[in-house]
Amino acid sequence: MRYFIKHILSMILAFLTCLVMLSGPFNAFAQTSANAEAIMVSDAQVEAWMGRESAVKHPAVPHLKRAENATLHFYYDMAYERRALDVIESATMARLKNLRFLPKETVENVHIYLLGDMNAYFRAQNAPGRAPEWAAGLSILRDDVILIRLKSVGTTPIEPSKTLAHELNHVALRRFGGDAFYPHWFYEGLAMLSTDDWNLQRAESLAHASMSGSLLDLPGIEAAFGKTGAIVDLAYAESAHFVSWLAKNNGDDKIKKLIIDVAGGKKFDDAFLEIFGHTPNGAFKIWHDAMSKEESVLASFFSGDAIFFYVSVFAALALTIALIRRRRARRERLESMTSDVSVETLPENLRHFGPFNS
Repeated sequence: MRYFIKHILSMILAFLTCLVMLSGPFNAFAQTSANAEAIMVSDAQVEAWMGRESAVKHPAVPHLKRAENATLHFYYDMAYERRALDVIESATMARLKNLRFLPKETVENVHIYLLGDMNAYFRAQNAPGRAPEWAAGLSILRDDVILIRLKSVGTTPIEPSKTLAHELNHVALRRFGGDAFYPHWFYEGLAMLSTDDWNLQRAESLAHASMSGSLLDLPGIEAAFGKTGAIVDLAYAESAHFVSWLAKNNGDDKIKKLIIDVAGGKKFDDAFLEIFGHTPNGAFKIWHDAMSKEESVLASFFSGDAIFFYVSVFAALALTIALIRRRRARRERLESMTSDVSVETLPENLRHFGPFNS
C-alpha cells in the first residue's frame, strides 16, 4: 500500500513539474533516456571508433535509398521505409526548432543515416566502434553525421523524428563553436530546450530526486552521461530544467551570447560568469535551492501525515453522506407503508378483497 501511495505521489509531482516546465520557455519535451537516448561521439572517439581520418564518402553504407529535405541528406534502409519517410518529412520542423539559438547555416548539409541497426554504419567501414544497443541516435560531430535507429529493441519505444531534431542541435552547436568547449550538460540542456524535448517520465525523475534530496551537482551530471539507467535519466532531466531555467530567468539573448562568446574564444566558465553574474556552479546552486524549496512545499502537501488527514476527511464525508442516504431511504419506506393505497392501482382480482372490499 505504501509503495502504491508513493508511486501515485511521484506521478502527481511529475505532472506538477511538467506544468512548471510548460510555464517556462518551452512546451513539452520528449526524448527520454529511460526509453531510448542518443549520444555524441567526440573527436577523440572518432579516431578510436572509426580508426581513420574524418573524411567520409557518402553513402558509407551500401544499398541505401537517398532522399533530400530541408538541405539535409538522408540515407535510409528500405526495410523501414515508412518510418524513414516520416523522419524525413519532419526535417523542416527540426531545422526550424534549432534556429532559436543557432544560425541556419549550422543546420544545413548534414548527412543522416536512418538504419534498423546503427552499427551497420561502422561495419560497412570496418570501423572498430559500435553504438550501444540502448542508443536511439548517435552524432559523429566531426563528420557532420547523424545515425538514427529505426528498429525498436524489445519494448523500448523510439521516437526517431524527435531524435533527429535533438541530434541536429548537437551538430549545429559543434559547427558554430568549432573546437570551443561546451560542457556536456549544456549540449544536452540546449538541445532539449531548443527542440521541446521533455516528458512526464523525465519530470517524474526530477521530482523524485528533488524530494529525496538526491539531485546531482554539475560534476555529477557530467559523470552520469557516461553511464546508463536512472542516473543518466536524472542527468538529462536536470540539464534540461537548468538550461530552461537560465533562459526563463535571463532571456534567450543571454543564452545566445554565451554560445557566441565561447565560440569566439572565451572559456565557458568565464563567459558564463560575465553574462549571468554567477559561475555555472553558483547558478546551479541557486537553481538547486529553488527546486528543493518548491518540492519541499509539495512534499509537505503530499506527506504521509497530510495524506492520512485527507483520507480521514474524505472517509468522514463519505460516512456522513452514506448515513444521510440511509436515513432518507428509511424515511421514504416508512412513508410508503402508512400512505393510502389507491384501489385503482391494484390488479382487478384484488380490488374487492379484504380491506378493499366495500
